Amino acid sequence: MRILISVYDKAGLVDFLNSISNYIDEIYGTEGTVKYLKENNIKANNSSLLTGFDDLLGGRVKTLHPAIFSGILSKRDTESNEQLKKYNYKDFDMVICNLYPFVEASKTNDLQKMIENIDIGGLSLIRAAAKNYKNVAVLSNPDDYEMVKDALKENGEIDIKTREILGLRAFSRSANYDIQIYNRLYHKLNGSQPEELFIYGYGRSDLRYGENPDQEAYMFKTDEKYGIPNGIQLNGKELSYNNILDANAALETVQDFDDITSVIIKHRSPSGISSADTLKDAFINSYNADSESAYGFVVALNRKLDMDTAMEMKNKFIEVLIAPEFDSDALKLLKKKKNLRIIKCSMEKDPEKAVASISGGILMQSKLNYRYENLELKSSTEASDAKLKDLEFAWKVVAHTKSNAMVLAKNRTTVGIGAGQTSRIESLKIAIERGGENVKGSVLASDAFIPFDDSVIECYKNGIDAIIQPGGSIRDDDVIKRCNEYKIPLYFTGKRVFLH
Repeated sequence: MRILISVYDKAGLVDFLNSISNYIDEIYGTEGTVKYLKENNIKANNSSLLTGFDDLLGGRVKTLHPAIFSGILSKRDTESNEQLKKYNYKDFDMVICNLYPFVEASKTNDLQKMIENIDIGGLSLIRAAAKNYKNVAVLSNPDDYEMVKDALKENGEIDIKTREILGLRAFSRSANYDIQIYNRLYHKLNGSQPEELFIYGYGRSDLRYGENPDQEAYMFKTDEKYGIPNGIQLNGKELSYNNILDANAALETVQDFDDITSVIIKHRSPSGISSADTLKDAFINSYNADSESAYGFVVALNRKLDMDTAMEMKNKFIEVLIAPEFDSDALKLLKKKKNLRIIKCSMEKDPEKAVASISGGILMQSKLNYRYENLELKSSTEASDAKLKDLEFAWKVVAHTKSNAMVLAKNRTTVGIGAGQTSRIESLKIAIERGGENVKGSVLASDAFIPFDDSVIECYKNGIDAIIQPGGSIRDDDVIKRCNEYKIPLYFTGKRVFLH
């Protein structure tokens, strides 16, 4: 077997070549790779013996030559063999190649470094070998070494299925490489969202089912760092499409809280959220905020799960539990619930824009941000410090609640949540109904402006102590007047947090 090697990432290369040495007849490589191999006692020939040059243009041209690409693209038929013989070219059975680290170079924000790390020859080698996968095995990442080693050990050759997988992986990686170059170079040169949208998803996970059991569903990663796709499932059955959506909603909500917080989600909207001095209290409060809805729920915590909290969870019907860390005894206890999906997940927020699919197109927007520049008192009555904390808490919650959204909160715990209604007053009435006797003394957050004073009247009738809302209605004066009449503190954020 004749191998051509040109790699930037040399991890695992020497061990791999040593493990398959019985199958290797010749190795050719670019200058840097050959030097590395010889330092590690592996015999290799410089590709310059085939091309007639070491490199050109300061290394920009190394392998771009017919002697190389003919040997990769040869069909191994009579015509191809005669042409290679005519020019004294050799064919290759394997290409091992990975690419310059363009993504890493782009993080320096140095345009010249970015340009010099755009791989040309390596990308061409990978694509050529992938095109001729029936005759040439292409290893485009160190992750491929184990597969090839196993194939040779089992079959004494690289079987066609392994070659197909390697070829498809190579095309996938080369496509992503071009996507990264376009996206990052466009942003560097123009400072804006690219005119064309390219999204690379990888690491497919087959989900249990889609929104309904007869629908197929899959999850893909778009990076190696953020969110549920990069979480580690520690227990439970396969996740479904709905589980992922609810888990994502829970995670994105709890990430907005610095205090110890428990978030319970049903159908992508919160049913109960609480911040407290202990995780146990936060969970109990979030569950009791709407225990009727909290059946078959998703819960996200922003602190390590401890045994006290786990004890409170053990008899609850939880679909998915998300936390950044787990005490070993708490995890052991909850693993007794075989169907409970437990996911260890980073609390670091994903800064990338949000994307949604529609028929015939894709929508993109920046992530919702609840933070406002200035909280403006609009009424003649001020809220106490404790009520201001509750208003801030309720505002964070309403930013993650489906609109029209009205959230009642007290003592950093939701009291009642009205969501997804076509009428804002109807959402408020639902929140009040859900809250029952706990409504008195709570505060109200609205995700968009309150258009009429009917909501203020309803607050007064039910003992709601303060209101936070964006403002901006043509009837703001009516709302302010009614708040002054009832001595209800009213604050404007000047920012809408509408979530469809």
